[in-house]
Amino acid sequence: MIISQHEFSFSLPSNPAETSGVRVLCVTFINMSPSNRCLFHLRNEINSSVSPSLFIVSIRFFLGQTHKTHLFVSDTDQMTHSGDREPLLRQDSGEFEGGKEEILEMFEACYMNCLKFYYGKKERFIPKAVVVVISIFSIIFAMDQYKLSMREIESKECNDPLAECENIPFNETLVSPFYNYLQDFTISPRYDISLCLLPKVISTVGTATVCYIDDPVKFKADNRSITTETYNDRFCEKNEMKSFEMVKYYLNENFENLIVTRNPYDRFISGFTEKCVNSLDENYCHGCGTDMRCFLQKEYRRLMRMTMLFPVYTVADTHFAPQTWYCDMKNTLKNSTVVRFSLHGVEKIKMIDDMLKFFRKRGVPERQLDEIRKELTLGKNHSSTTGTALREKYEKLIREDESIRRALHRIYYYDFLYLGYEM
Repeated sequence: MIISQHEFSFSLPSNPAETSGVRVLCVTFINMSPSNRCLFHLRNEINSSVSPSLFIVSIRFFLGQTHKTHLFVSDTDQMTHSGDREPLLRQDSGEFEGGKEEILEMFEACYMNCLKFYYGKKERFIPKAVVVVISIFSIIFAMDQYKLSMREIESKECNDPLAECENIPFNETLVSPFYNYLQDFTISPRYDISLCLLPKVISTVGTATVCYIDDPVKFKADNRSITTETYNDRFCEKNEMKSFEMVKYYLNENFENLIVTRNPYDRFISGFTEKCVNSLDENYCHGCGTDMRCFLQKEYRRLMRMTMLFPVYTVADTHFAPQTWYCDMKNTLKNSTVVRFSLHGVEKIKMIDDMLKFFRKRGVPERQLDEIRKELTLGKNHSSTTGTALREKYEKLIREDESIRRALHRIYYYDFLYLGYEM
């Protein structure tokens, strides 16, 4: 195996044994298609003008011909694999008649007398050993970098988001906006519409609505309705895209994107009552159960560290991450139609009107718009917690506990700012 190479040219005689200044150390014939090429390994003679250090020369030439070629010199002592020591001579041509026996004798003499020959197994193990060493050092380096990153994060973050953290400026304790966390869209190719899907913001109903307008006949034929759809049994899963680039690929250039946003307080309460209080899985909320203060402390630290390190996708994280982390809002928010979600009185009516206005602009028939209005006005999604006594309990807790509001401000400050909600 030649490790390091230096290239130069020379003229090779038809009989390699007559080459002045070198003697044959080892010969290996390579069976290479019609050209019948060979590979020679030569050793510099001690009495030559070159330093007596051993080096290997690889010569490519055509048998029986004088051929100007390139010579590669290596400063290693290692030779070819042991399985290559027996020459492989082509028998389908007679272009080297009378010379094979001579070459074989030269090879045998070289093989018996060479004291510098290294077996191929060592060559095979050297790269593996190098890979292992590099891997070990890479792991150690990565661990050190992780520890340094964690120290830097801990020095900047507020240890307790419920507290004042007077030693750190307030703006440095905020969870950053526009982190590229998740991109989920559902599309209607018929009307070139895409809808950004935000957890706890009409995502299931929104998916069903876009699915219905794209093919109302199939939707109804399958006994579906907009407000009775569930996430695990949704009808139009095939229309969901995992990046905005996919949306642009499947829709025409004039498509429009719709984003429905929600008041951060309202969204948090909805998620907390559904995932932390009503859920049967205690692990959803980091083992805090119904303890809102415990949950906010843990979720805040997780979100802060995601922005510094890497994303994590648990049920809690995906439902409580800031809205600006979704749908590539850094690039899509300014060019999208934004509608505010609400399930209360006049605000709910306005939300429905704004959504229907968007669909009407894209050419959705009035008959289908009437069906959407009826479903959104009278129906209630299975995961909704609006109007429940449990929800009212936690709404009151947030209103009365300043420390909880402080933690929510640190997590959702940029949602309030960029989406236009009052804190």
